[in-house]
Amino acid sequence: MKISSRLTAMRYKLAYNTLLFVNKNNKKTKQYQEEGLQLIAGKVDKLPQKIAFRPKFITQSSCVKIFDKLYLFISKSNLKKPPSEKFDALFHEIGHWLHFPQMPPISECREVWKNIDTEKVKKDVSEYAIKKNDGREFVAEVFKGLVKGKKYDDYIMHFYNSLKGPKVKNK
Repeated sequence: MKISSRLTAMRYKLAYNTLLFVNKNNKKTKQYQEEGLQLIAGKVDKLPQKIAFRPKFITQSSCVKIFDKLYLFISKSNLKKPPSEKFDALFHEIGHWLHFPQMPPISECREVWKNIDTEKVKKDVSEYAIKKNDGREFVAEVFKGLVKGKKYDDYIMHFYNSLKGPKVKNK
């Protein structure tokens, strides 16, 4: 294992654990996490136990896989969003969190992605769904839509399933 990989892993672990500690008694982040996870509970088989909340000036939320560890970071900027989009980042990142352990190799994902109609994806899913050329953002965006009750046609679901997108139960 390269030293740079180890250092990156240590940096994410430290950042994650620091943010968990800083926010452990924060009522707003606890409430956000409880409400968000309650909305998605029963729709998926597994949910994260811990979510690290970044300061609101860091608007990017993310899910990072380093070796066998998954780190879920949500920006506090989401706490003030309107109800219709308040949990979008959480659902999107949980989509990554569930997808990473079952995701095909990147080379296979890129082969699948080569055949997709990106204009249709922009129209039916979102512009963000085509951000990467391997379908990872597509899977997270479709997952978010499914959790929120959106229905997609067979074309979109074919690619979602080909990329091994997480199963979402109809509740």
